[in-house]
Amino acid sequence: MSRRETHVDHFKFAQYLCAVNRFDLKDSMNISICAFGEPMAEFSHYGGNRYYLSYSGDSVNLSTSVARLGLRPAVISAVGDDHFGRGFIGFASSEGISTEGIQVEKGGFTGLYFIDVGREGEHEFTYFRKGSSASSMKLDSRQRCVIRKSAVFHFSGIAQAISSLSRRECARACSVAADGGCFVSYDVNFRPKLWGRDEALDALEEVSGNIDLLLVSSEDHELLFGREEPNEAVKRYMRMGIENIIYKAGKLGSAGYFGKRKIYQTAYRVEVVDTTGAGDAYDAGFLCSQLMGMSFSESLRMASVNAALKCRKKGGTRGLPSLNVLRKAMGAMAK
Repeated sequence: MSRRETHVDHFKFAQYLCAVNRFDLKDSMNISICAFGEPMAEFSHYGGNRYYLSYSGDSVNLSTSVARLGLRPAVISAVGDDHFGRGFIGFASSEGISTEGIQVEKGGFTGLYFIDVGREGEHEFTYFRKGSSASSMKLDSRQRCVIRKSAVFHFSGIAQAISSLSRRECARACSVAADGGCFVSYDVNFRPKLWGRDEALDALEEVSGNIDLLLVSSEDHELLFGREEPNEAVKRYMRMGIENIIYKAGKLGSAGYFGKRKIYQTAYRVEVVDTTGAGDAYDAGFLCSQLMGMSFSESLRMASVNAALKCRKKGGTRGLPSLNVLRKAMGAMAK
């Protein structure tokens, strides 16, 4: 029996992890969710010539949400020994994100990007990241240790795309996670500015054998394959051997395909200010709720509400709610 076949029809996360890994969420030495990806300084436009400085990147957005929902996350990456690198480490520590998996490169630099937002919350990014410390990082023994003591290992196509070295190190980290019994979660996160379609699909194929859960947005899927019905889109990933897939369609809702089960979730409505990081918030909401022992239906609902609440403020992390705020919103949604 393969590692996926143990939970094709129902991977009750907490039970699966405790049974297979003897993982204790209450043990302060353990990491709930370990995210591989590049931390960046984020400058969000506030009108005129004003920009607000924070820290973001898909792994940072997800980890910040995990911490605010009460679990212990870690980021695996590298930053430069510069102002923004030190700033990120301070930010992560203040949020409750473990930084033991962060390398600090002497003489290196930390990537940054600018966000400009349209009338309906759509965003335009301008990046300054080529040659950053994260893109030249090689996985070390401390980082492998962090991965092995994590319940979930999460990464995305963005981490693979920032350099050929990062693509290789992602595959190595994914193997470490799978071999160590971690649950492996992957978000497609296709970014045409970073690489082409064929390269992205080749990179996905490289790691597909170790992926337990794949998350993909309708926008990313359309960029890769053109417009398709969700069921047809999901079949493409199932043909890669991935059995658990969540298809995220923004305002149109989302759907989880877990083995032979399909569960639809409506989108939670809010006044949208900025959609930056909404997909990462969705991923965090789903993974955290599964670790809390919730059902698939409950987890999809929590993920949807977490993503929506994030969109009420500018930037990748500022709108991410606490668990109490999220629960109140979920309660209001159920009425």
